[in-house]
Amino acid sequence: MTQGIRINGLREMYRSTLFDEMIPWWEKHSIDWECGGYLTRLDRNGTAYAGDKDMWMTARQIWMFSHLYRKHEEKERWRELAEHGLDFMMKNAFREDGTMYFRLDREGRPLSKVLSLYTEVFATMAVAEYAEISQSKALRQRARIMYDFLMPRLGQASDTPMLGYPLFTEFHLHAHDMCRITVARVFRDIWPQRKFEDDINTSINSILSRHWKAKERIFLENVAMDGTAILNLPEGRLSHPGHAIETAWMLMEIALERKEGPLMDTAIDMMLASLEQGWDREFGGIRYLTHVDGTPTHALEADLKLWWPHGEALYALLLAYLRTGRKDLETWYIKVHRYTFDHFPDKEQGEWYGYLNREGSPVWQAKANGWKGFFHLPRALFRAYQLLCEPHYPKTESRHA
Repeated sequence: MTQGIRINGLREMYRSTLFDEMIPWWEKHSIDWECGGYLTRLDRNGTAYAGDKDMWMTARQIWMFSHLYRKHEEKERWRELAEHGLDFMMKNAFREDGTMYFRLDREGRPLSKVLSLYTEVFATMAVAEYAEISQSKALRQRARIMYDFLMPRLGQASDTPMLGYPLFTEFHLHAHDMCRITVARVFRDIWPQRKFEDDINTSINSILSRHWKAKERIFLENVAMDGTAILNLPEGRLSHPGHAIETAWMLMEIALERKEGPLMDTAIDMMLASLEQGWDREFGGIRYLTHVDGTPTHALEADLKLWWPHGEALYALLLAYLRTGRKDLETWYIKVHRYTFDHFPDKEQGEWYGYLNREGSPVWQAKANGWKGFFHLPRALFRAYQLLCEPHYPKTESRHA
């Protein structure tokens, strides 16, 4: 291994950040022992500043604790904390028609029913993961019912790209492909079946035929249903680097499982194109949103640096480098790693800041809201740690190797 990346030091850094700092922070501050479930509005020091509970964040936290139990250590506390969240969600979050409330108050009364589809994505993952560690037949059956209810609604035409207001234009959303592939891989990992593999393939084909424009090396978040770029609208020019990089590492993992070198190459190209599109060459870090043609975005937060795209990029780059040995990937990894660990960790109060300005200073110091919780970062750190614990680093037949 080169002097740039020292495996032993990195392994300990990821282990300590996740298991000694991050997980204990959430165990201490986010559990609502009085009313059930998890508190999803936490200030910088972990104090709850509101009792509202967002169900997609609750579901992600259930999944994360369950996944750690299943994949790392059968620690009873993790199972109990997953069950604590699951009980609250199953009791309060579902409507009679199978859709879900997005947001509840502290006691479990509904406050909003928007974004049910995305809430169901993470709830379906959570129920499946917990069903496996608990060996509950009832939950196993419930998870499969939820899966079958969810999947046909992904990939349908939307007039609301990036969760905004409706337009008189039909879009195909990359978010739907990413959701499908995420949920299907959880189910396939737990219960290997052809239908889950088929759903994974549906997402791969859609991503590569619709959203990834290989010739132009751009990844479009919103396209026409047939994959045609809609560049006359700002929403059609949108590049979301974090989303694209998250999808890229999923495709890399699949390529490695299947020993498909061309898919690995494509996923790496997607990742690098998205990094190049989003990287702030003046101040460093990954911009949250950009337009592929350089025109201004609608979103005023576009130039912010968010915690989760950097976490996704850390894992994606590390995976790509260790599997190919490419020098350009090592260079990118070191650059992203340094920026991330220099700017996001809160060395005084623990956990990480979520939102930095373009210059790299925190613009919002709280640690949890309806978007930031116990999911993206611990998942990325855990995957990176697992990767670094492997005794060797087999390579695919990459054209760049």
